[in-house]
Amino acid sequence: MIVVTDAEGILGIGDWGTQGVDIAVGKLMVYTAAAGIDPSQVLPVVLDSGTNNESLLNDDLYLGLRKQRVYGEEYHAFVDKFVASARSLFPKLYLHFEDFGRSNAADILDQYKDQLTTFNDDIQGTGIIVLAGILGALNISKQKMTDQVYMSFGAGTAGAGITQRIYEEYLQQGMAPEEARKHFYLVDKQGLLFDDMPDLTPQQKPFARSRSEFTNADELTSLAAAVKAVHPTILVGTSTVPGTFTEEVVTEMAAHTDRPIIFPLSNPTKLAEAKAEDLIKWTDGRALVATGIPAADVEYKGVTYAIGQANNALVYPGSV
Repeated sequence: MIVVTDAEGILGIGDWGTQGVDIAVGKLMVYTAAAGIDPSQVLPVVLDSGTNNESLLNDDLYLGLRKQRVYGEEYHAFVDKFVASARSLFPKLYLHFEDFGRSNAADILDQYKDQLTTFNDDIQGTGIIVLAGILGALNISKQKMTDQVYMSFGAGTAGAGITQRIYEEYLQQGMAPEEARKHFYLVDKQGLLFDDMPDLTPQQKPFARSRSEFTNADELTSLAAAVKAVHPTILVGTSTVPGTFTEEVVTEMAAHTDRPIIFPLSNPTKLAEAKAEDLIKWTDGRALVATGIPAADVEYKGVTYAIGQANNALVYPGSV
């Protein structure tokens, strides 16, 4: 079993170069501790295709290649060579892709998913655990999945991957693809994503909206403006921008749904979009909350709220 990373898109850290091997080591610790995988049968790997982290490039002690990251055909040929070598050495290989950048992660998964046993934690693992959290929340609120309006704040690898998995659940519940897509909105640093934006990734394009849907499309350049225009019932954060689920945003959302589902998933703690205790307080106890980090129980008006952690370890292959 190999966990491999190129460490371009480590949530909460960003581009970590060859030092990203620590992430591969850490994930293998989870497989061993949570799933009982034999530690003698695992291998952490980092693919060094350069780094765009200037502090690493200027660090005399940095051990990786001192050049900007390589992309395109040369990069994919490098990944192909690694995968071919790994499969040759380990015919029964299980390959876990971890923290690849948004421009490569989904393409790599799509390329290999039908060739060998593989898994992308950021795209598949996060998506399925968020779906589980949403289904749990709806079990409490007694609402239907297909009645929900979903908004992702953060539309990178994780945000778009989660959105795709939630969208697939709408299809599995019988909704037609065109109708299902009407329930999804992606918000990134430029605001709500529209289909005429030139730099959309392939994973963002299916969920980008038409400007003709809004009378004030040009004003939807912030999360607050998007929430006010869309009225989401589910808000998931993968932005790594701390404090962005503000009281203004949350109270606006809560004004249009009885039980707002709010998942600030960015980690570590300093990068979380909101604190669980604030979300409970700002919604007068109505919010259904899960976080990307461990969160203490919240006491509010005599009620104790247990806050779930949307942790991918719960869905790692072999961990059940």
